[in-house]
Amino acid sequence: MSPTMELKPEWIDQNGHLNMAYYSVLFDTGLDEAVTSFGLGWDYTSGGTHTTFTAEFRIRYLRELHLGARVRASFRLLDVGPKAYHFCQELVHEEGWIAATGEGISLHIDQSGPRVAPYPDAIKARLDAVLADHATLPVPDWVGSTMQLRK
Repeated sequence: MSPTMELKPEWIDQNGHLNMAYYSVLFDTGLDEAVTSFGLGWDYTSGGTHTTFTAEFRIRYLRELHLGARVRASFRLLDVGPKAYHFCQELVHEEGWIAATGEGISLHIDQSGPRVAPYPDAIKARLDAVLADHATLPVPDWVGSTMQLRK
C-alpha cells in the first residue's frame, strides 16, 4: 500500500467530488512506491536512457470521494513479460472501503528510440520475484472485465 494521500481542494469538481482526472493522479502517485521497490523509480528513469510508459490504464469509479478524504493505493502485479507488466490497483479510503479500481499495462522504454525494450536482468528478476509473491493472492474479479452497458 502507498502512503496515505489526501485530496486537494483544486481536485474537487462542480459536483463536489473528486474530478475524474485526479483518480489517475492518485493511482500514479500510489504506483511510485511499488515501481521503486523493483528498480523502476526516479533513480532509474532520471538517468535518461530508459523509462516506463503507460500503454493502457482503465479506472472503475465505485464510490465518490470528497474533499478531506484520505486514501491509499494498493498494487498487485498480475503478469510480467520481457518488456512490459500488467498490474491492478485499488484506491482504499481510510475507513476501509474501495473508492476505485485501476488496471494497467506498463512498458519499458529505451528513450533513444523511443521504443519498447527488454528490462535489464536485475529489474526483470525483481519483477519476477514480486510476481511469484503476488501469484499467491486471488486475482480480483474485475480484472480483465469487458466494458459494457448493463441492460
